[in-house]
Amino acid sequence: MTTTILIIVNVFAALAIIVLALMQQSKGDMGSAFGGGGSQSMFGSRGSANFLSRTTSIMCAVFFISSLSLAYVYAKRAESNSVVGSSVLQQSTEVPSIESEIPTIESDIPSIDSSEVPSIDVDTAETVESVENAAAEIEQSIESAINDVPAVPEQ
Repeated sequence: MTTTILIIVNVFAALAIIVLALMQQSKGDMGSAFGGGGSQSMFGSRGSANFLSRTTSIMCAVFFISSLSLAYVYAKRAESNSVVGSSVLQQSTEVPSIESEIPTIESDIPSIDSSEVPSIDVDTAETVESVENAAAEIEQSIESAINDVPAVPEQ
């Protein structure tokens, strides 16, 4: 209930500050476009400036106080709802045991002897020779592509 009232007061003060700031006479001509005090205002040429500036100051103070009050109320509410201050957490100090829930795995996998693994003989000389042949073919295709490019006629 108090937070609702504080929010309403805060919004009203903010809107009042906006309206009062727009109504005040500025040093330029823009203030008179929004109803700034001149000789035709109901308070006179100087009276409206004093009234509007005082009212604006009061509304600023109301806005400041209501904002601080809202911050205080919400900080107290968050503190009471925090997990650290919860009595439920403090009551349960028992730690459940999970040792009985860990499954045991029987090892039915046979062991492999390194002598049973077949070995692969790779002839490195044949591999090197095939790589060299492939490189030679690529070089020949690049040279033929360069030679096949027509010459650019000179102008």
